[in-house]
Amino acid sequence: MQQPRLKNCRKVITQFLALSGLALFLTACVDSGSGGGGTSPTAQTGVSISGTVSGTRIVAVDPSDQVLTQDDTAGRTPNSQGQFAWSLGNLPVGANIRIFFITGGNVYPLYFGNPSTNVFAVNSAGSINLGHVTTSGTQATPQIPPADVTPGQPNPGLPPSVAPILTISSPANNASLPNGSVTITFAVQNFTIGAVNQPHLHFYLDGDSTPYHYFGGSPGQVLYGSAVAANVQWQSNSQIRFPALPPGTHEVRLVLANIADDNLSNPDATKTIVFSVGAPSGNPPTVTITAPAQSATVPVGPVTVSFTTQFFTIGLPGQTHLHFYLDNDPVPYMFYSGAGINDDNGVQYNGVHTHFVHWKTATSFDIFGLSSAQHQVRLILANADHTELANSDAAKTLTFTVSEPPSGDLQLQSVLTGLNFPVGLAQAPDGRVFFNERLSGRVRIINQQWQLVSTPFCQLTIATSGEQGLLGLALDPAFASNKFVYVFHTVSTPLRNRVVRYTDSSGICAQETVILDNLPASTNHNGGIIQFGPDGKLYVIIGDAENTANSQSLTSLAGKVLRVNPDGTAPSDNPFFSNSNANAQKVFSLGHRNSYGFTFHGHTGHLWETENGPSDNDEINRVVSGGNYGWPTVRGVANNPNFINPLLAYVSVIAPTGIISIPEDSTVYPPAYRNNLLFAAWNDGRIRRIILSGANLTTLASSSTAYNGGNGGLLSLMLGADGYVYVSSPSAIFRVLSQ
Repeated sequence: MQQPRLKNCRKVITQFLALSGLALFLTACVDSGSGGGGTSPTAQTGVSISGTVSGTRIVAVDPSDQVLTQDDTAGRTPNSQGQFAWSLGNLPVGANIRIFFITGGNVYPLYFGNPSTNVFAVNSAGSINLGHVTTSGTQATPQIPPADVTPGQPNPGLPPSVAPILTISSPANNASLPNGSVTITFAVQNFTIGAVNQPHLHFYLDGDSTPYHYFGGSPGQVLYGSAVAANVQWQSNSQIRFPALPPGTHEVRLVLANIADDNLSNPDATKTIVFSVGAPSGNPPTVTITAPAQSATVPVGPVTVSFTTQFFTIGLPGQTHLHFYLDNDPVPYMFYSGAGINDDNGVQYNGVHTHFVHWKTATSFDIFGLSSAQHQVRLILANADHTELANSDAAKTLTFTVSEPPSGDLQLQSVLTGLNFPVGLAQAPDGRVFFNERLSGRVRIINQQWQLVSTPFCQLTIATSGEQGLLGLALDPAFASNKFVYVFHTVSTPLRNRVVRYTDSSGICAQETVILDNLPASTNHNGGIIQFGPDGKLYVIIGDAENTANSQSLTSLAGKVLRVNPDGTAPSDNPFFSNSNANAQKVFSLGHRNSYGFTFHGHTGHLWETENGPSDNDEINRVVSGGNYGWPTVRGVANNPNFINPLLAYVSVIAPTGIISIPEDSTVYPPAYRNNLLFAAWNDGRIRRIILSGANLTTLASSSTAYNGGNGGLLSLMLGADGYVYVSSPSAIFRVLSQ
């Protein structure tokens, strides 16, 4: 019996294709028997066409606009001229084909010959090399026009399988909508809406001729001009939200745009929708707190406050939003929601990110570092200009109590209170303790009787936005003779971080000397902890300055642990000293995100560091010379041979801060604590204990919580001359005692 022919599959193949930052979803119907979609007889195959191009996707189609074959250069290594090799194989002999090059949001048909055409048939099987194909204007041009081909009549149409297509699914055209937010849902084919400087979407509201720029990826955002749009929100990679359109009829026109910010010209790349919005209901806006319950007792650690609103939209900065006040602080926290809002920018305090409170969801936030006591949070709705609403239901107050935690192996004994964010504790040989007030710019001294000296050691002019300020402090190993005090701080005009050295002159700073200047700085992720190592070198840790690419670049000092001589020069035994770049010569390790603490182990001399992750994978790292710790390529225990795994990674963020090692001859802590690491955390105010094992104390034996919190978020750790560990909070310093 004759074998039946395979039927036309007419199946949809959806394939994710990434090229030069552009991802395209291709829908194509391919006949498994003919290559012509069932509309033409089976053709002899055996033709391959190849060349190079500057990064793109390549598609060949038959006269029925069905895809014959395709290639994608994404992920390939270019040649020395930045060109990517491509190849289309198994093409038919004697049948007309067209070839399209798709890049930057544009589709370029291949044209050649005189007269020029984009349709041709290959006369015999074999290989054709087009050389380098350039894409410009409206077409692709081969360096070597194909030979042994028969040109056909040009066909300027774009096949549906390659043409960018935009559709709007909701609301329906000419819909009548109630007062409130309006969300437009759309879809794209053969096109991906990318981030800034990638193909994206334009849309036009009513009669405004200026486009809104809608970007996907991370973070999704809507820009108007060069600023975040005030009246539109990015909702998802397929949704635009208008929080408060005025009543009446509105028109929104969506147009796909290429990487050059030009609107695409094919008809299916543009769609327009018209709808009307009804008059407002007149109901007053309200806010309701849903958790925790009024007068509730909650455990120590982060406290999540949840709420709902009615007849009110919490939007982006510049739109209606929420204020809330914590305890007796008269300065409001600003709570936002919408496109691009996350735990880095959803709550702002004095206009910047804060570690006291994080945005959690569109209707909740986390409060960190609360002490075991009664607390109060007052929520109130606010207009775009920060005017708080006056109706009674627009404000609610919550009172709750953070309970005393269960006792642990360690407890805290207060030694000094009423302080102003003390960080960078360091004890001098004569028993005095130097520390920074992070936000005031004052370096302070505590005398041998643990009394605060009234006259500041030094007053610096500093920048204090976000995580900036007076951050790190270290005393010279030869302080007893040279009286040198080193300080890391942020300054403005221009914004930068610096390490400066002062001489202690009878308790007052003198002789400022700049050790390191023009260190990377940003609102957040400045790092700033400094210490001298057992080798007499000064170690400085710098965060990625909110640019993740910095951490893997040796030419940037951001995202690094630096190792320098006391005068700021690079030691000749640094791991990258042979590099011609002056910054690289100072680098000890790289691939760091941000750190608030490191220490040198008293027995091994190893450098141990706490690392803050984004929304996961806080880390404890043993930092070695030349080590790469992976940020932003990997985080946590990735087991990637190119990077060093942390000793510990915490899935839930705890915001680790100071870290210290217990001396091997300690008499004030139990013998089991000797050579252990202790580190503090901001989010839950705990102190955790790490037991090290192995011949060189490099592996993890166990980790546990030694102090369960209750005194708020903890900051810096210091090993005192009396053998005790000391730890600071935002307003106090405590001695760490064993139970």
